[in-house]
Amino acid sequence: MITYGTTQFKADIKKGRIGEDIFIQDFLDFLNIKYKDVTGVQGFQVIDSDFLLKIGMYEIKANYRDDKKIIIEEYTNINENLSPLSYGWFYKSKADMLVFISKDTRAMILLPFNQAFKTFYESVKDNYELRRNRISQHNGRSWQSAFRIIPLIDLSGYFAYYKKI
Repeated sequence: MITYGTTQFKADIKKGRIGEDIFIQDFLDFLNIKYKDVTGVQGFQVIDSDFLLKIGMYEIKANYRDDKKIIIEEYTNINENLSPLSYGWFYKSKADMLVFISKDTRAMILLPFNQAFKTFYESVKDNYELRRNRISQHNGRSWQSAFRIIPLIDLSGYFAYYKKI
């Protein structure tokens, strides 16, 4: 039997907030873009969107490590021993733009989350290993997400790099 470490949901949310703050400071405020922060609004949490702008909804992922790779979560829970199978943000998000942020360098990978990208991803995802994350816990519930690590070079033409200098 494989054993995995655990992570606490509140700690994960705190880490994500760091990326959201960087996005506000270095992108939205710096470029004087009007926005609404909807991270705490349940209706937007269900569709996995953090910010509402005139030009669409943005979802922030604070897991970029300046290694020229992004993480795509396919399952919120893949471990049926913990809870029912549940698809991840790739299948649930209604965001128009995904923003992967490095907490270390504040670099951002902006990826339009449109049908062209979704179709492309579905056609290549099996080239990358589906990996299980550590088990997460919150309010007595447990789940285990699963993701793929995708090199940016394989996403050429689908993303932009941004860094406030």
